[in-house]
Amino acid sequence: MKIPVRNIYYLLCYAWGHVREGETVDVGSEEFGGLVDLFAKVLNEGVARLVSRGLDRDYLAVHEDILGLKGKLDLATTVKRHLLLNGKTHCAFDELSYDVPQNRILKATLRQLTFVTGLDPRERRRAERLYRKLDAVSDVRVTASLFRTVQIHRNNRFYSFLLQLCRIIHENLLVNEEDGTAQFRDFREDEQKMGLVFEQFVKTFCERETDYRVTAPRIDWFGAEGSEADLRHLPGMKTDIVLRSPERTVILDTKFYRSPLDTRYGVERAKSGHLYQIFTYVTNWAAAASADEPEPEGWLLYAAVDGDFDYRFELMGRRIRVCSIDLGQGWKAIERDLKGLVRLPRERYSGSAMPT
Repeated sequence: MKIPVRNIYYLLCYAWGHVREGETVDVGSEEFGGLVDLFAKVLNEGVARLVSRGLDRDYLAVHEDILGLKGKLDLATTVKRHLLLNGKTHCAFDELSYDVPQNRILKATLRQLTFVTGLDPRERRRAERLYRKLDAVSDVRVTASLFRTVQIHRNNRFYSFLLQLCRIIHENLLVNEEDGTAQFRDFREDEQKMGLVFEQFVKTFCERETDYRVTAPRIDWFGAEGSEADLRHLPGMKTDIVLRSPERTVILDTKFYRSPLDTRYGVERAKSGHLYQIFTYVTNWAAAASADEPEPEGWLLYAAVDGDFDYRFELMGRRIRVCSIDLGQGWKAIERDLKGLVRLPRERYSGSAMPT
């Protein structure tokens, strides 16, 4: 499913919870040859902004041989190494430094981008210049554990956005150690990875753009009986998104598949496994709900790129909807259509069903 490059960027900004930070870089006024060109532009713009306003610094513990005294004297080391003969001591002290994990990750990512074959030459040259400007930062190899050492707070929140970008670059960079080149893997065809991005995008979008209370609770099997050991073998019912208001409850399950619907004899039908899943969710939720709660609706929301569809029907009195959002269109149209989907009046369920 080839979603336009800039739409991937917008999806990620929502999925990461950094819509405002993402808007600081204009990606709508130019075309990109691939995802790596877009990511390089955003990272270059972001690092340039940090360099201009001042990179993050923190106090680091330093142990050094120095002239005189500073901080805490390490007498044992000083005597053992006969440093006093040269007027020196071995001391431990804190020093304000740019050489912190977040800057190390940025520098390492800029360096690796310069190895990517096919990268836009303008972004490559800019990455090289920015890399050289980070001369006070150590060259390191980026690992998953390095990301966990970064401390994000209110004053350096923009780093969080850039580090999310660095993480996705590193996760999809295939490095050839022999010739020192790298290829960036286009993950738009990875249904599992894009499925997670799409789910988080829809969840964050609904949190920001609607008045629903947005959660993702587990649903218990209503009336299930058996031994504790046997009940553990029941599959869990973990919702993707639940939209709740005093008048409405929507159990929404997002799906990302190359072919959202099954086609047989020229007729499109909902995927049976998905339909059974959402029907089960709605049925068990309704059975456990109190009398004053609204009847739950079950939605299957698919990502699509070739038009959209919206089928609504009732199964045993349960409102079920199978619909899509076209991620191949312009971003403003995506925003408009998604807002329209979640604001659809319940009455429009009647009179619409999938073909038989």
